[in-house]
Amino acid sequence: MPFGSEIALTPGLSPAERLYVRILGAPILGLRVRARTILPLLDQIPVPKRIADAGCGRGMITLACARRFPSSEVIGVDLDEGQNRINHQIAEKSGIKNICYLTMDAMKLPEIGRFDLIISTDMLEHLEDDLGGVRTFRKALEPGGHLLIHVPHLTRNILGWRRSNWMDIEGHVRPGYTKDGLTRLLKEGGVCVKTCVYNYNSIETLANDMSKLITGAKERNKGFYAMVFPLLLFFSYIGSFYRSQKDGSGLVALAVKEA
Repeated sequence: MPFGSEIALTPGLSPAERLYVRILGAPILGLRVRARTILPLLDQIPVPKRIADAGCGRGMITLACARRFPSSEVIGVDLDEGQNRINHQIAEKSGIKNICYLTMDAMKLPEIGRFDLIISTDMLEHLEDDLGGVRTFRKALEPGGHLLIHVPHLTRNILGWRRSNWMDIEGHVRPGYTKDGLTRLLKEGGVCVKTCVYNYNSIETLANDMSKLITGAKERNKGFYAMVFPLLLFFSYIGSFYRSQKDGSGLVALAVKEA
């Protein structure tokens, strides 16, 4: 099943749109690039009893976790009540029973208990107090629980050409992090970093830049984007076979709250 194909069940889509998503999966290139690095890291942790997807958005990472860990309780947390309703409908229609979506601030996560795994995808760059955010996640973790973080790198890198990462994305208060900076932030927040790796290599970054050029990160030019998305997806997939140890336009870190 292609990643994100469940969103074919989104209310209001035309039959052609539903078929497109069922065949190709979610037509959101950046999310596809991120998921290819985030989800394999789940192999490095014990089966969690409770999972929180903090700032879950359209809930596709949440759904992937619920399918991967059918015995786990999976909770998607986001401030967008309307999107959460849609996410809930999609989960119900997909027959996924171990998932729910809550409309709340992810910084209040400790109020709903502790978790064995918290996933935060492209959230820290939205927080003025990112250190406080990490400490909140730590508070919400069980001892031995894991925190899986994705953030943009400080710069976008294409074949040695570096430029500042986008600051025109709604809600960003910083362009991103360096690898050392993210590792230091997590350590200051009280979690032990097990691994921190680059993603969005040059080819993936170039494909993502082309995607943003078309859509403006706001789902513009849907017809044209639908035509070029399969090519961009293939291009980025080929690029994913090479992982640089020295640079990338994104970072993924897996950390643990020591018992």
